[in-house]
Order: sequence, then structure tokens, then C-alpha cells
Amino acid sequence: MRKFLIFLLLSIISLFGINQIYSYSEINLIEFFPQKRITKINFMNLKYLDKEYLMNYLDIHLNQYYWSFSSKKLIENLKSINEISNFEFTLHPSGVLDIFIDEKHPFMLWNDDNNFSYIDKEGKILRYNFSFKNLLIISGKNADKNISKISNIDKYQETIFENLKKIYFIENVGWKFLLNDEKCFLIPVNDFEKSMKILKKITGLEIYKEYKSIDLRIKGRIYLGKKKCLT
Repeated sequence: MRKFLIFLLLSIISLFGINQIYSYSEINLIEFFPQKRITKINFMNLKYLDKEYLMNYLDIHLNQYYWSFSSKKLIENLKSINEISNFEFTLHPSGVLDIFIDEKHPFMLWNDDNNFSYIDKEGKILRYNFSFKNLLIISGKNADKNISKISNIDKYQETIFENLKKIYFIENVGWKFLLNDEKCFLIPVNDFEKSMKILKKITGLEIYKEYKSIDLRIKGRIYLGKKKCLT
């Protein structure tokens, strides 16, 4: 009987302890997740994008509770927007969410059968409602999927491509670079850097002035033409 009473007493103490811990945890949860809400969302450093466009992609909204805000989800959503190159954000205790954004500048204007789109160096479409000036135009089907192969063309624009006007891409054939003086360079789809080294040597020769086109598309051969290049 005595053993039974001791067991009963220990059981009551144990249950009391558990109840106390549960009640304490419940109070802490209420204190830890106050009924705070997001009262303001600031998009900072925007030049080309508008707030409505961004809000359509981000799973956040005004009056959203702090406890339902997911920084991980916001990071994923910001990364999914092609027009953004970098970002930072801070959710302040005051209820203000500041989102600082660096936007991509278009690499080129892509003409796909008279449908024009801004694209970056990886060929991703940038949906800007903004008119950019002095962009190179690149034409041709699937040019967007191959543009990364000429992504470092900028470093040659003061030498080889000083007067570059347009770029054409023909799948399985190659690239055509049209200059303002009606000259053009034709190079294979791949081996851009190798082609640039060859072009640099040729354009530095006196004989280059006599020709309108340089064709490097056939490996191991160089073709020079005197007819002006057609657009």
C-alpha cells in the first residue's frame, strides 16, 4: 500500500511538472510572436522596374503578420526575377520592409522575327517597360540561347568592333557582324575568342582596307571578299 501511495504521489508531481512546462511554453509563444504586421514596403534604387510588377512575383503584402514572413521564400522569389542582378532586404521592428535592388542593364536588343526583346548576357529576357538607347541589335532564331558565347564582346568594341552596327545569328552556320562601313565578319558559332585573335591580326594589316568581308567559318581557312556585305 505504501509503495502504491509513493507511486501515486510521484505521478501527480510528474503530471504537475509537465502541465507547468506546457503552460510556460504556451505563454512564451504568445510573447515571441507578437501580432506585429508589415506596415510599409519600400523598393529602393529602382530605375526601370515598377512596384506593381515586383509585387506580382513576391509573396508578401501589407498587413502581413511577422510570423508568416519567410525570408527564405523572399530570397527565392527575388532570385527568380530575371531583371534583378543583386538585392538586400531588411524587415525593421517598426513594420517597414526595405528591399534594395540592383537591376540588370540589357546586353542587347533581340529581334526574333520582328518580335523585339531586351536580353542579358545569358540570353534571359528582361521585361522592361523602358526605352533603352544605343543598344546593339542581334537578330536570328535561337540567338538568345547562344548569346553567352559572345558575352565578352565588349572588350573588343574599341578595336575590332569599333563600328559595329548589327549582329546576325544563323543556327548551325555562324555569326555575322555587320559594321557601319558596310564591312562584315563571319565567324563560327563557337570559338569566339580564337576568331577574335585572328581578326585582330587581319584588321591590323594594310591589305584589310581592300576587302569588305572576312569569313572564318570554315576551320583552318580564311576567306576575304570585296563585295559589300548584305544586311
